[in-house]
Parts: sequence; C-alpha cells; structure tokens
Amino acid sequence: MARVIGVLTLLLVLGSAMAAAAQEQPTPPTTSTPPTPTTTAQPAPTTTPPMDPVVVTATKTETPVGQTGASVSVITREQIEQRQVTDVLQILRDVPGLSLSQSGGRGTTTSVFIRGGNANMNLVLFDGMKVNLGGGGFDFGNITTVGVGRVEIVRGPQSALYGADAMTGVIQFFTPRGEGPFSAWVSAEGGNYATWEVQTGFSWGNQYAGVFFEYGHASTQGILAVNNDADNDTLALRLDLSPIRELDFTFTGRYVASHLEFPTDGAGDRFDTPDPHQFENVDRLILTLGGRYRQTSWLEHRVKLGASFISDRFVNPMDLGVPADAFSPPEGIKTTSKETRYLADYNIVLTPPKFWQTTTVFVLGGSYEYQNFKQRLHPVGDPNRTDEWRDTKSFYLQGQLSWLDRIFLNLGGRYDDATSYGTVLTPRVAGAVVAPVTNTRVRGAWGTGIKDPSFFEEFGGFGIPGNPDIKAEQSESWEAGVDQPFWGDKIQLSATYFENRFKDMIAFISFAEGSTNIQAAKTSGVEAVLVVRPFPGWYATGNYTYLRTEVTDDGGITGQVNFVKGEPLLRRPKHSGSVSIGYAGDRVRAVGTLYVRGESQDVDFSGGFPGVRKTLPGYDKLDLSCAIVLFKNVIGLKEITWKTRLQNVINEKYQEVFGFPSER
Repeated sequence: MARVIGVLTLLLVLGSAMAAAAQEQPTPPTTSTPPTPTTTAQPAPTTTPPMDPVVVTATKTETPVGQTGASVSVITREQIEQRQVTDVLQILRDVPGLSLSQSGGRGTTTSVFIRGGNANMNLVLFDGMKVNLGGGGFDFGNITTVGVGRVEIVRGPQSALYGADAMTGVIQFFTPRGEGPFSAWVSAEGGNYATWEVQTGFSWGNQYAGVFFEYGHASTQGILAVNNDADNDTLALRLDLSPIRELDFTFTGRYVASHLEFPTDGAGDRFDTPDPHQFENVDRLILTLGGRYRQTSWLEHRVKLGASFISDRFVNPMDLGVPADAFSPPEGIKTTSKETRYLADYNIVLTPPKFWQTTTVFVLGGSYEYQNFKQRLHPVGDPNRTDEWRDTKSFYLQGQLSWLDRIFLNLGGRYDDATSYGTVLTPRVAGAVVAPVTNTRVRGAWGTGIKDPSFFEEFGGFGIPGNPDIKAEQSESWEAGVDQPFWGDKIQLSATYFENRFKDMIAFISFAEGSTNIQAAKTSGVEAVLVVRPFPGWYATGNYTYLRTEVTDDGGITGQVNFVKGEPLLRRPKHSGSVSIGYAGDRVRAVGTLYVRGESQDVDFSGGFPGVRKTLPGYDKLDLSCAIVLFKNVIGLKEITWKTRLQNVINEKYQEVFGFPSER
C-alpha cells in the first residue's frame, strides 16, 4: 500500500507541475477529439461528471438522475478519453455495486455481477437494442470503447421497463451524435505484450443532420507464451436526420470482429497442458433505426427497430500430447453458433399541463421481440444441428410525477407474454425527496425482475434434453439511499443499502433430466460514493461496496461445490472499491486509479470435476494515464498529443478466476 500512495502522490505532483506550465501558454483551448454529443435536454460536456446528469435508461425519458429514485452511474466520453482505456471492462471496474471477473489476459471471458446477482442477470443495451444471448449471458471481454460516447448503469431490477434479463440492472452504451464543424482524428499506440492499437474517425453535424464514425483495432500476443493472441476490430456509425424540429430519425450500426487464442480449458493455464491451436472467433452486428415525432406539446410518438446478430465459431484441432484432446476425433472439434434477435418497440410520451405545481410524464408502449438460435456441431453429435426460435409480446406503462421539484415518484409495470416462460407481470416503484436548505436527497425503490431461460435450458443440446415447462427466474429487490452535497458542487456523498432475493433459479440436474427451477439465493450490501472537486480541473472520487451473498436453497443437488446452501456465491468479493485522482486542463490530462478487491470464493478444477472450493485472495491494482498536448494549430492540425498509459503499475500478482493469472 505504501507503493500505491507513493505513486499517487507522484502523479499529483507531476500533474500540478505540468498544469502550471500549461497555464502559462495563452493559446485558447481546442481539441482534436470528437465532441461529446448532447441533446437539448442534456448538460454541456464537462471534464468531470455533473452532480445530477440527465439519463435515459432509468425512465426511457431524459430525466435528471436525482428525479429517478434509482442508483445510477454515468460515464461520459471525456472520462473515457482521460482514462485512455480501450476495453469497456476497464471503465466498469470502479462503478459501485459491480464486480468483474476476467479469466486471464486481454480478450478473455469477462463477467459482470451487479449487486451479487449472476452474470446473466444484467441487461446490456446498445442504443436501445438488447444484445444479450438468450438467457441473459453477455461477454464483456471483446467489447471496446470505440464509438462509445456515453455509458449509463442503472442498478436494481428494471424489468418493469425492459422485461427479461434486467433482474439486477441495465448497462447501456450510446453512440455519439455528430456535431459541429467537420473534424477527424487518428491515434496509434504500442505497448508491452506486443500490443498495438489504432483508432480513427470523423464527426460532423448541425441542427438538421449529423454523422459520426469511428474505427478501432487492438491486438496483443497475450500474457502466455503459447497460443494467446487476441485481436479486435470495431466499427461504429451513427446518422441523424431532423428535417423539421418536430421530427427526428436516427440510425446506428456497430460491428465487432474478435479473435481469441487460448491454450487453456476449465482448470486454467496454471494447471492445464497448453493447447497450441485452440481458438474462438466472435462476430457481432448491432443495428438500430429510431424515429421521434412530437405531434403536440403534450404528445410524442417514438419508434425503435433493432437487430442483433452474433456468430460464434469455436475450433479445437486434435493435438497429440494435450490431455484435453485425448478423446477428440482426428479432425478435431468445431462448434458454430448463431443467435439473432429482432426488436420492434412503439411508445407514446404524454406530458399533461402542470396541475397544482405537479408535473407528470407518462410513457405507454408495447414491443415485440423475436429470437432465433442455430448451432452446428462437428463431428456429428446427437443431434448435431439445432434451430430453435421464440418470441415475446409486451406492454408497459410508466408514470413520473414531480411536485415542486422536491418530491418525485415513478410508478411502472410491464406485462410479458413469452413462448419460453409464459406470462409475467413485473411492477416497480421508486421515489425521492429533496430537503430544502441542505438539499439532502432521500430515495428508495422496490421492484421485481425476471430472466429468460437459455436456449439450452429450454430446448436442450449435446444429447441433453430440454425442459419445455421451464419458468423464468425471478427476483424481488429494494433499496434505500441518501445523497448529500456540501459547499455547492464541490463535495457529494452518497450511500445506498440494497437487498435482493432470487427464486426459481435454474440449475442443471443431470444428463438425463436437463435443467429446472429449483434454487434460490439472497444478496445485500451497501454502496458508498464520495466525489470531490476542490479546484478547477481537479477531481477525486472514491467508492466502496460491501456485499453479502448466501445460497438459501441449493435444490438438493448432491456433490456440487459451486452452489452450496449457506455458502456465499462465487467470485463476489465482500469488500471492493476504488479511488481516482485526476486533473483535466488545457494541455494536460492525467488520472490515477487504484482498484481494491477483497477475497472471494471460487472453485479449483485442477483435480477434475466437480472441483474443490477455494478462497481467492484479494488484490490492489493501480492504473495511471497521462496526456500532454505537444502542439496546437500546427500545419492544419488542431492538436498533437502524446499519451502514456500504465496498467497494474505496482506489478500486482492476482487472479480474478482461480487458475487464470491476470496481466502483470
């Protein structure tokens, strides 16, 4: 810890010196990076997050965070650029209530647990389009910040607005709107582990139209000596058209192609014999088309059409001397999976005139979702081909009430009729009260959530039967919190207590019986956040999460070690948090972030299945980044910047998944 404090102190001293030097330059501030697009209802971009930013995810309307009654975190494009992070998981690590587990180096499988729930209980959206696999699974390991202008994280169940898979929270990524005069940018970076990154793009827009495009490539040879390369190419596009003030059209597209070579299987590279040829290719295409028409001052129509295509190709040639390949056929094993999701959503926003100092907003809508799953196994299995589909018809209603800009109430509910789990009603209520003089905000929320069964659990595969009578997993959650500002916007302190209860959790019984709903668990904890802005350009943030998890019903399955009654859930640390100190000036931008993660429970598979339960030690990880503007307005270029990024500066040796060491 002494090393950590010393490095952070050095960063502050260097940042102060560079800031002082930069302030001696009279050059007016400009930037070569694309501006952060905002709508008319959003605050202007700032180098640090505003105290009460406007969010969309919590209510489907542009609403200040303090009026939602929910626990919300917002990450802006300026913050992403200041941190100089390329992988999305790096900007999610210091969000309160979130625990991340990555199985090794860059590009490997990365799971996010919100408030102790399972990794498949979080809904992930890109520009309003659901991108989870059937059953809620989502791998953050191959998602980069290319083309990401904003991230909104809403903790707590949000099935009242979004339906299945939003059991413990929603994470939504937004593509920026093109704005301002035409601008273009390019960057190239290189680092250890033979890492190379390139990004380029352009932006332009006015009140009638806008275009934003960005491309990024990242590659590394990995942290292992054998078969550990990772490559990622991402393209992001957004087109906006506003022929008249009352009518808007928006199209977004995102394509991700990732290639990952991994020489290890279930036990991890600490124990497995390296496999020199095993790899996985994942291609992802996300498309959305939205329209908004404001018919009157109190009535607005909104339409969203979306599609998500995921193709996964796993290849494992047979290699002599690799124990995991001992039973493979001579031609090896290849599995190709494709998942398709289509969305059609229509809603109206009603804003009646004020009555008795009360402002009301109602959102009334319906949606249709279609999912298709195809899989082909080679060599021939039983069966070797799968082609299944399911759909969901939904209706939702939400009301927002605000009285005297001091009392806020949000009520909502959703009715889902799904071919996979039948009909379910998910209500939610949230509220907040702001005290006069002190501006103390007290808030709370209660709601229920559901999660779709996966295609495998419903239809089976690999010779294992499916369960046509399987139900959706369900949760009931509540939270209460308080936010207190001090000295205007210089200091803000927030604290939240939460509880979750999960029932009808799906468990795999046996090869003959498949899966069914027989398990239950509960989680609870506290999230605390402190934000300090003592001087212009300077900021410091700190957050801490205390999490308690417990299995309340293991379904009576004997011999399992991963889900045992009375034991905590795996890979959820009881204590976690982070501290960031940063400076953003005209010519210097620097930030240091210390992540602290306590010990957690995991399973050691080195001795075979079902494994042995182990305690995974905690760790401290320090990341630093600094950007210095070398030249401005030179040979037609707005800005030339030198950037330096260092991750795991104190060279901590740690694992987030037992058997899979992380980068030094």
